[in-house]
Amino acid sequence: MLSYLFGFNARIGRLTFVVGTFGLGIGFALILAAIIGSLPRNHDVLLAQAANSPQVVIAFFALLAINFMLQSMRIRDIGWDPVCVMVGWVALVVIDYVVAGKFPEYALTYQHTGTVVGALVNTGLTLALFFWPGGYSEDAPAQPRGRSGTTDGAWRKSDAPAPAANRIARVSNGEFGGRTR
Repeated sequence: MLSYLFGFNARIGRLTFVVGTFGLGIGFALILAAIIGSLPRNHDVLLAQAANSPQVVIAFFALLAINFMLQSMRIRDIGWDPVCVMVGWVALVVIDYVVAGKFPEYALTYQHTGTVVGALVNTGLTLALFFWPGGYSEDAPAQPRGRSGTTDGAWRKSDAPAPAANRIARVSNGEFGGRTR
């Protein structure tokens, strides 16, 4: 149940992820402006006002949860296991924060709470989410025909059934869960 709630078993495409991520950012900015009333010119004042508003804090954590779900679904679409990748990503962020706090000379600047290594890994994973092609499709990938075919260099689909169809056939024949007799 939690795997469906957090998006571990769902997939979304690249375009949906990019539009959803930018839409969440713009939506949060609009919610922030609506709750505070107006955007002041001094950004420090804006952050102080936002930290004191429980509605902004609730909206921030809701945005964080939705963004986590979008990233999990996109990681599933790439073909990686989101349970391992997301836990590793969160662990890296926590370790990066601890290292930057204990050793300030490794932090990006004196104001940051992250290191160069953490920033590079976060950038790499974010770029992978934005630009990596999806790893799954409903149909089998096209394969080139051999020299014995009627047209050289033409592409055709594989005649092998999809792996999901094989699993469904095994389950319907009673081969699910070990021995049948």
